[in-house]
Amino acid sequence: MESVEYKWYILQAYAGYEQKVKSLIEEQLRLKKLEELVDEIFIPSEEVTTKKRGKTRKSNVTYFPGYILLRMHLTDELWHVLRDIPRVSGFVGSDQKNPQPVPESELTDIRQQIESGIKQKEIDSTFSIGQTVIVIEGPFAEFNGVIDAVDREHNKLTVLVSIFGRATPLELDFDKVRLESQD
Repeated sequence: MESVEYKWYILQAYAGYEQKVKSLIEEQLRLKKLEELVDEIFIPSEEVTTKKRGKTRKSNVTYFPGYILLRMHLTDELWHVLRDIPRVSGFVGSDQKNPQPVPESELTDIRQQIESGIKQKEIDSTFSIGQTVIVIEGPFAEFNGVIDAVDREHNKLTVLVSIFGRATPLELDFDKVRLESQD
């Protein structure tokens, strides 16, 4: 058999179904005996550890929700198999019939980000309800407040600041405040 050239392609799937779609792809490749056409299926994600109320929890955080990267030798038959998988929207890049491969250098950058633990660092720097913070930017700079709510998904805090003797809620980005104990 001749040697095949593998290239990276991006398949778009429904966000939150990346692992399910990966399993379906592997199953279809086995059934259709096309395993040799796909060298690797890669979902850029990182396992992160969070602590909440004293309990440690591990979860998998996806870097690009809804995207699956495949290193493969794309043929017409493989294209049809992948397009017919449930919860797959199609390929990213160019037109759907002729998807463009992704440069190897971009994959190297993504893998380096994952190895550096970038998502874990973001989560480790989060805040919790009841902590006292100082606003460091904007019209309320130098005001102290107490965290009333934390929205980790959007990196936002609701901070109660005393303005004219009343507790006023401010919605602030994580990077607009610092913990009171930090100097």
